Amino acid sequence: MEGDMGASPTIPEQYANQQVGISGYRVLNLDLDGVCADYAGAMRDYLVRNGRMDPQTIPANTRYALTDNDGWPFASKSEYIAAHKAAEEEHLYATMQPIPGVAHALQRLADEHVYIRIVTHRLFVSGQHRIVVSDTAKWLDDNNIPYMSLCFAGLKDSIQATVHIDDSPANIAVLREVGQHVVVFDQPYNRELGGPRMADWSDASVDQLLDWFEQWPAEQ
Repeated sequence: MEGDMGASPTIPEQYANQQVGISGYRVLNLDLDGVCADYAGAMRDYLVRNGRMDPQTIPANTRYALTDNDGWPFASKSEYIAAHKAAEEEHLYATMQPIPGVAHALQRLADEHVYIRIVTHRLFVSGQHRIVVSDTAKWLDDNNIPYMSLCFAGLKDSIQATVHIDDSPANIAVLREVGQHVVVFDQPYNRELGGPRMADWSDASVDQLLDWFEQWPAEQ
């Protein structure tokens, strides 16, 4: 884990009840797959590598669930789960590609006293939790992702934050229903959702996110 271990910052009044740890006071709940890491690309690479997908095939990306998109070699959800489990055994979560710019962006946020809490729903296949947890931590370290806590949770609305960043339409809807502030990380399958929205991890996106921490925008 990484973070600013220097002197404690002066905490703005609106965050007085949100201080976490030594120096964090703006709490960010951050999803991984589809936001920080390219899960779909990693699954495609696994399938191509194992002869289960033509290297020339580029699956559609208009639905959140892979099984709802054309181009994937799954006839049923059970076939997808079996393939996912086999990919986990080949350390899927330790080897996937990061979304461009994510490490630099998150380090900027950490430097601004944002408490980065990774919240991911990766423990949905029983029997391999040790692999998933270990490989997730390895990936975060190998890709220089700063974070202060790591949570594996399917019910994300049970973990409050100043701001959440997620790509899943279902997660975004549930979080918004309970009054949480959610930034949509842009993907083709969530374009119908209202903002605020981040298109990438550019410096401009980080600047905008920091502004949203200070003043949440009116409903978009």
